[in-house]
Amino acid sequence: MRQIIKLSNLIILVLTEIILAGSVFGDIKEMEKPAKAEKKTITDKNIVAIVNNQKITKQELYSLLVDAYGEDALDVLIRRTLIFQEAEKKGVSITDSEVNQRLEIVVDAEINALMRQYRIKEIADLEKELAKVGTNVELLRDKLLKKMRKQAEIELLAEKVMIKTITITEEELRDVYEQEYGEKIEASQIVLKTRSDADDVLKKLKSGADFSTIAKNLSIDRVTALKSGKMQPFSPKDSLGVQITHLKISEISDIIKTDYGYHIIKITGRKPAGNKDFKSVRGELEKIAKDQRYRERLKPWLINLIENASITKNLTTD
Repeated sequence: MRQIIKLSNLIILVLTEIILAGSVFGDIKEMEKPAKAEKKTITDKNIVAIVNNQKITKQELYSLLVDAYGEDALDVLIRRTLIFQEAEKKGVSITDSEVNQRLEIVVDAEINALMRQYRIKEIADLEKELAKVGTNVELLRDKLLKKMRKQAEIELLAEKVMIKTITITEEELRDVYEQEYGEKIEASQIVLKTRSDADDVLKKLKSGADFSTIAKNLSIDRVTALKSGKMQPFSPKDSLGVQITHLKISEISDIIKTDYGYHIIKITGRKPAGNKDFKSVRGELEKIAKDQRYRERLKPWLINLIENASITKNLTTD
């Protein structure tokens, strides 16, 4: 029962936090069986509902939303407005086809994140869990498609505006080629919050404890923990790769500190470099490199837009 409640709450959270100021009560209403409302016409536009002859006004609804989301929701709208203005100024536009394509990617990512969060491996299993709270994958997907359209538009506009200003050097392309087609290390990891936790785990591993079991149960990186610690293959030249490239298959690293915690890495295999010619994939490499640069620059770019804009806020519940 607890799992069902948590899943229901997360679905509601996913649907509402996407736009911050969305109607959480509307989402609950459609996921659970709603009480039957009388079909009466309300002529006063300042009244949003009448409950047993008691009126609920637009001001009450507004005050509730401001209290719940306040500055966060307003800041989202301000950032959106600035991005739209910048795109218009730069003559950048997007098509419905582009938005729909991006929307599919964004929604798939949200559903996959939901499944990872609750350790649901198959869509069929997600269907079963959603059925318990009165909905299904198709309805959830439809809701996400509607609610996330504006987000997809904003992402595309920001991306197009920024990519126009990005130039990639030959050296950067070579680095991306190495990243995509060079030799890869296959490994599993355990990530701990503190050095003392990492020391304890390393001692257990050296005494013969099973790496996969500890990764699954103790690692704070839940994405890899769900796969018994298995990581995406990475280059020996990556920041992590250079510290473990000397290890042989099945060997375990010393403790490695990063911004994410304390890592213990086990080498599980190595993939040889691919045989694709650099020139044949140059276009693909440019897209990857520009996307990476865009993601690095996005936050500073947004901060710059905000700092150089004239913004006056008037958020009150009076």
